[in-house]
Amino acid sequence: MADENSSDVQNENEPSKETNTAADITIEKQEEKTPDIDKLVQQALDEKLKDIKGNLDKAYNARDEALKKVAEFEQKEKEQELKRLQEEGKHREAFEMQLAEEKARREALEQENVKLSRDVSVRNALTGLDFRNEKAVEMAFKEITADLVRNDIGQWVHKDGTDLYSFVKSFAESEDNAFLFKQKVSTGGGFEAKNSDGSSGTPKSLFDLPQDQVLKLAQEGKLPNQNR
Repeated sequence: MADENSSDVQNENEPSKETNTAADITIEKQEEKTPDIDKLVQQALDEKLKDIKGNLDKAYNARDEALKKVAEFEQKEKEQELKRLQEEGKHREAFEMQLAEEKARREALEQENVKLSRDVSVRNALTGLDFRNEKAVEMAFKEITADLVRNDIGQWVHKDGTDLYSFVKSFAESEDNAFLFKQKVSTGGGFEAKNSDGSSGTPKSLFDLPQDQVLKLAQEGKLPNQNR
């Protein structure tokens, strides 16, 4: 009798194989329901990048279209004025007008050559930076070139006088532009959450954090198992 009671107690304390199997299935289902954080972050960043690029493209296209219309209007005005001078026998004035137009064309060609030299300089300065994709490269290129001017010796610099390579370095290190670059490889498996005041706090679940903080952690390469 004592052996039978001892056996019953032991059986009651040991979990059955069916219970273990059910627990394993539950864990597997939970793992299946857990979203891929890296994928969600990547999608959010790509969407943000797409929206910003779309807005920039619209702005540049609108500007180019406006400049084109102005150029066409001015050309028609010049042609009409030249015709009037010739009809009135003012050949000297007509010749001077044609000469001025030729000079303007030559200056425009020179400006185009200058623009090409600027573009080459910026492309060279961007070489080696780890951009997320080609769209990110083009966004950075447009942002940087928009703030460049030529100094007294013909070099391309930032409006405040900063040399091109220093400006590009500062641009790449700015948190505002972090979404343009690939995420840094994490050296640890976890991350440390920050309180609103910036102090370190108890590590939290990613599901408890707001989206903007998850994005920030992703940009800094601090998500668990990121880029492994």
